[in-house]
Amino acid sequence: MNILQVVDANSQSGLDHQMLKKQTLNICQTVHGKDVHVMNLIFFDNEDKARDIAGDEYMCWLIDKLNYQLVMPKDSVEDFYGLKGILEKWLDETGSLIESGDMHAINEKLMTNDEREAYQKKNSKKPAPVAVTLVIVNTLIFLTSVIIGNIAANGENPFIASGRMEFDPVTNGEYYRFISAMFLHSGVQHLISNMVLLYFMGEMVENKTGSVRFAIIYLVSGIMGNVVSFGYEWITYTRYTSVGASGAVYGIMGALLYLVIKKTEGLNIPIKRMILLVAYCLYSSFASSHIDYAAHIGGLVFGFIMAFIVCAKELSKKGGGT
Repeated sequence: MNILQVVDANSQSGLDHQMLKKQTLNICQTVHGKDVHVMNLIFFDNEDKARDIAGDEYMCWLIDKLNYQLVMPKDSVEDFYGLKGILEKWLDETGSLIESGDMHAINEKLMTNDEREAYQKKNSKKPAPVAVTLVIVNTLIFLTSVIIGNIAANGENPFIASGRMEFDPVTNGEYYRFISAMFLHSGVQHLISNMVLLYFMGEMVENKTGSVRFAIIYLVSGIMGNVVSFGYEWITYTRYTSVGASGAVYGIMGALLYLVIKKTEGLNIPIKRMILLVAYCLYSSFASSHIDYAAHIGGLVFGFIMAFIVCAKELSKKGGGT
């Protein structure tokens, strides 16, 4: 039986070391018989003290903690089942890492294989199929609307006119507009601004909630954003038309806000920064006369609520924040 005993020279004296070695030998010989070999590794930052602890033992090597070097006292054993080469390689790699100051690499080096695999799995970038699909679908529908608009003779795009949010058609039973308006956009800039936010925020939310929950949050937020917009027109007697995925995108923002507040594992976004982002986006909505801010607010609120409904129990199981 071969045993590797590691000693810190700062916390051991020669007497302590000898007693520890004797106890180790006695225990192992009792259990496994007399064929027991103990190799001692003494880590030091004071070589004189380390040599004093080692004494005249030949089964003992010293390791310089400051210079990351293996020191082999005179007459010590030349190798211990290939350990010498392993130690020298490890010390060389560790010294280079510490000198580089790359804490990420140092932490990975210190991890066990299981810890490293779990860390890489947790931090690996996962695909977000629903977010990507929504970006593609919105883009294809926009291109379709452009083609149909160019074909139309009277200048009005019949594709958008038949699907946009409009008070009178909805009151006449065209409730599908609560959904169809989510997938229509008034121009390239409108499309790009929504799709960029959808992809980058959507990827984070989908990775943390799962694709099904993400799809539910997106659709419910978009629909309820349009419902809130319709209700606002009804109460204020204002009439306007609107299109765009903004209500749903603000819903994803609301869901992300919820996940950040819950301190969801893997989301390294400070709460203050997230609140500032939400405040800035809302300010931009109110600052423009051509923005359906009621749909934005409705989507934001319902996104937060839906994230709470569909994610709260699951996050608590996974150890999400309190």
